[in-house]
Parts: sequence; C-alpha cells; structure tokens
Amino acid sequence: MAQPASTNFFLDNDDLRFQLSQLDWGTLVDLQEQLFLDEDRLTSGTDGRAFYEEMLTTLGEYIAKEVAPHEHELGAQHPTLLDGEVEDTARMKKIFAGLAGLGAFGLTLPRRLGGTNAPLLINQILMELLTRADASVPGQFAFYGGIAQALLFYSNEEGSVTYEGGVPVKSRFDRAIQRIGEGREWGAMVLTEPQAGSDLARLRSKATQQADGTWRLTGQKIFITAGHGEHHIVIARSEDEATHPGLKGLSLFYVPGHVDAQRKACSKGATGAKKNFIIGGVEHKMGQRSCVAATIHYEDSVAELLGQRGDGFRLMLVLMNNARIGVAFEALGSCEASYRTARAYAEERVSMGKPIARHEMVADYLDEMDVAIRALRAMTFEAAFHEEASMRLKLLLKVRPPSSEDDRKSLEKKAKNQAARSRELTPLIKYFGGEESVRQARMAMQLFGGSGYIVETGVEKLLRDALIIPVYEGTSQIQSLMALKDNLLAVLKNPTKFARDIAEARFVALSANDPLDKAVARLKVTTLSAMQTILSRIAADKLGTVKGQPMTSWRSLLSGDWEPSRDFSFGILHAERLTKLLCYSHMAEILARQAHASAATAHGPERREIADRFVERFEPRSKGVLLEIEASSGSLFSRLLGRPKKPSAKTTKAPPKEAAE
Repeated sequence: MAQPASTNFFLDNDDLRFQLSQLDWGTLVDLQEQLFLDEDRLTSGTDGRAFYEEMLTTLGEYIAKEVAPHEHELGAQHPTLLDGEVEDTARMKKIFAGLAGLGAFGLTLPRRLGGTNAPLLINQILMELLTRADASVPGQFAFYGGIAQALLFYSNEEGSVTYEGGVPVKSRFDRAIQRIGEGREWGAMVLTEPQAGSDLARLRSKATQQADGTWRLTGQKIFITAGHGEHHIVIARSEDEATHPGLKGLSLFYVPGHVDAQRKACSKGATGAKKNFIIGGVEHKMGQRSCVAATIHYEDSVAELLGQRGDGFRLMLVLMNNARIGVAFEALGSCEASYRTARAYAEERVSMGKPIARHEMVADYLDEMDVAIRALRAMTFEAAFHEEASMRLKLLLKVRPPSSEDDRKSLEKKAKNQAARSRELTPLIKYFGGEESVRQARMAMQLFGGSGYIVETGVEKLLRDALIIPVYEGTSQIQSLMALKDNLLAVLKNPTKFARDIAEARFVALSANDPLDKAVARLKVTTLSAMQTILSRIAADKLGTVKGQPMTSWRSLLSGDWEPSRDFSFGILHAERLTKLLCYSHMAEILARQAHASAATAHGPERREIADRFVERFEPRSKGVLLEIEASSGSLFSRLLGRPKKPSAKTTKAPPKEAAE
C-alpha cells in the first residue's frame, strides 16, 4: 500500500487534535444541548470535548483498520445499475455496515431519534479521517447525516416542528431521519442539470402544484452523488418564468424514493411500494470510483414543498455552505494522505548516498506540503465553528427567544457576527483546499518518480481522487468570484473603514515588536493593496479616471448603472489572485493568533514555528501575486470585449493605431 500504516487515524494526527483543543467547547456544547434539553445531555465543554474525542478515537481506529487497507479495492470497484436499481460495491457495503454498528450515521442527530446529538463539526472531522483512508467513502457517507440534518433544518425553517416547553418533540421527517441515523437509508442533494451547473437560474426541472395542493416534479438531473438514496432534496422551477425569472422562480422539494398506492412516501420494502423516480445511469468516474454518481429522471414524481414557494435558492445555499465546509475537510484528508505517502517514501528512498527526504528540493517540497495542511486546517476549523455557532444561535432565537429585549438583541448580534465570519472564510477554505489537494497529490506522484505512475503503488489514485475536489459543490472559480464580490462590496459599503484598515496594517508592519506580527501585517497590506488596485482599475474603466479622488469618495463615484459582464472585467480577471491573497492573509492571522495564545503552554514552540514557517513561505509569494494584478496590461480585454488597449502607465507616448485596434 502507498500510505504508511497506522493503527488510529485520529490519534496519529497531532495537528488535528490541537485544533480540536482550541475550539470554544463551552459555547459549542451549550448551543448544541440548549435546543433539546435532554435528561442525559452534556453539561460542560470539558465533558463534551472528552466525549467527542472518545468517539473520534473509536472511529479513527475503525478507519485505520477497516477502510484504509482496502483503498485499492475501493479504487477498482464501480457501482452497477441493474433493472433500475443501483448495487453498491461489496467493500463499500462492508465498510458502511461497520460504520452503522458504531453509530456513525447518527452522530449529529437528536437523541430522541437515536443519535448522539454531536456538533456538526465532529461529523466534518470524521469526513477528513475517511478521506485520508479513501475518498470514495466520505463522498457517499456525507449524504446520511448531512441530509438528515438538512431535513431537520428545513422543518424548523418552515415551522412544521412540534415543540413542547420549547423543546422539539416531532418533525414531519422523523421517520426518514431515524432510518438515516440507523444507516438503513440515505439521501441526495439534487441540483445539476445537463445545461445548468453553477448557473442555477438556467434550471429546467419543473414542479407543478396539483388541484389537491400536492406537487409533481418532472425533469432530468445529472452527476448526483448518492443519487440512489431514498431521500432527495431537489431544486426545481415552480413559478412562471415570465413573472418570476431566474432564481426567483425556484423552490425546494423533498422527493421520496418510493411511494405507496396512495402516492405517499414509504420505505422501499413496504407493501405495494413503487419507485418515485428513475435512475437513468451510473457514471464511471476518473476517481472516487466506489461512490455513486447517478443520472436521475423525475417523471410526474411525487414531491413535497420545503419552506415557501420561490425560496428554493436561499434554502439551498444553507445546505451548500455546509457542504462546502465539508469538502474543505475532505481536502484536508486528501492532503494528509498525499503528504504522509510522499514523506514515508522520501524517507526510505535512497539516492546519491542519502534518503531523498534530505535532498534540498525534496525537503522543501515536503515542508511546504506540511505547513500548507496545518494552515488550511486552522482556517477550516475556524470557519466550521462560526458556521455552526451562527446556525445554532439563529435556531434558538427562533424557537426559544430570550424574554429580555437586550438579551435578544445581543444574541442576534452574535449570530450575525458568527455568520459573517463563516461567509468570509468558507469560499477561501473551499478554494484553497480544492487547489491544494490536487497540488499535493501531484507532488506525491512526482516524488515517487516512475513508480508513482504505476497503479499498484496507489499514488496515481490519490491524484485521480483529488481532481474532483476543486470542482464539486461550487468550483474554485465560483468560490473566487464569491470572495471577490463580498470583499469589494464591503469596501464600497464603508470605504472609510477600508482606508483605516490599510493605515493600521501599515503602522503595525512598521512598529510591531514581534517580527511575526510585522510579517502578518505586511501580508494584510499586500491583500488590501490588491483590493485597492482592482477597485481603482474598475473605477477607471467605468469613469475614465479616479486620479486625485480620495478613496472615501469611491462609493458615490461607483453608484451609477453597471453592466457586470463589462464593468467588472478587471476584478473578475483577478478574482483567483485576490482569493489567494485572502487565503494567505487569513491563514497567517489565525496561525499567529494561535501561536500567541499557546505561547505559555507546551504547544507554544511548535505553534510559533508553524506560524513563522508559513509567513516565511507565503509572504514573498503574496508579493508576486500582487505584481501580477498590478502588471495586467489589458490586452485580454481588447480581445474579449473589443476595448482599445490602454497605454502603459510608464509612458506617455500614444500607442500606434494598430495596437488600439
């Protein structure tokens, strides 16, 4: 096997366990347990952390012994479609049976439904452990607890949960959720169509309300992970496109896998059960081969509206945001597998009288792989914590609001701040995680040399499996556009604050006593300078010039009519470059903060070293990215948009007529 042997995928990862120790367990446990108020609930952060670490230890041992040794088998087997039913691979069935026996599918579900009521973050950590063992397994595992949690969330959103004394006692999907928690059924998130991937406004699947108030759904969906599941959450067009164009006309639906004679949702094995949709095919993929990706045909399929009509896109975003955080944890698992495989080989392989791990270039590669994983994990844990805290706070405010108006406003502010931090970091962890997982798998293959190209070593499988991570749940390019939009709009909303942020960062970069703090501030200055350059160019393209105009006046200058496809071209061109800078800056800040917080502990020297190594590598890189943004000549725009190429800022000589054309 390519990966080095381990007896426990949780206990052998000191960095993962460190990040787990840094969480605000008091807040996390309190928010998790407040909603249900079970008699056997956890009452302190200390108890919660100990309990969840014990769970992860048990699961880490199972994964090391029962999943990782079978990576070749999982990579060679494909699910099959026979007589309209999908048959999972033999090894996947065995693995999932074992996970069910350990209660893994019900980790985050309420105790009243057979779960352990663990935070979503515990499930996401499990995704990292599983991906490190084999990427096919978490791809399908995610659609057990993830779909169950989504059904609970949507029930709360629409007000269909029954509460007694402020405690939820029943939801419309209790039967489905309980069966998912037992590992007997699972679901799927159903978005993509042949003509609509990232652009959901182009969806054609149609949901029609019947005279009796029920709904029927018709359309085709493709590339649906775990699409052979019993519980589909489907986005479809429910409104007239003439009156509700684009995203406004989309609604979200629950579509059961089987219905009975009365066309009510039922289990697959129920008497008279009839298939409610058709599985048209199962894809044979480059990687993650044991995980199902199906084509689904809905033909007058029974559907149930989730939430309100026309609210589909907003509701889907909630599910997507958590899915993207989950993919970042998958990326961590992928990177861990690649790094550990490459390091173990490099320490054994002798060339020119010493292990290649001691050759300068190879040592440099391995060092960067290691520090990048640690930085990504720190930012991913922070994003996951804030996302979960914001969701729990919003739910508590809805079902059990404080009696005091001041307390209510305080909680609302906390929820808003938590959500803002999550939104800030989520596209960054998805972007960096996706790109880094491919880069590290590629590097592992390179360090193996020719043997890395041979199937038996398993190294080429790491690359095949990783290549989908920058694609699904929103491509890297979609993440970068989200980051660009949010950050530039924030500047335009409050340019005075932006100007103050640059000034403060420059001051810290010059005056801080700690060299680490100076380096972190310099990274921030570089990132903010890139934003300023992009906005200046956008304004210049729109207005002709912003020379001599103070930054604080940009909001009024840029408040006119805009055509995004033309007016924001410079920003869109550099969206990925800006996203890289945002990743570097936020990672540096988080690592430095952890280093300072750990200074007086046993972790202090190691955390300081990690932060120093990160800024040492990524500060010079950030300067290069800024230069790329500043040096853009605009020749691409002249070709794409028919614009004249602008003269270089270094010369006043007019360009020849041919260049303008």
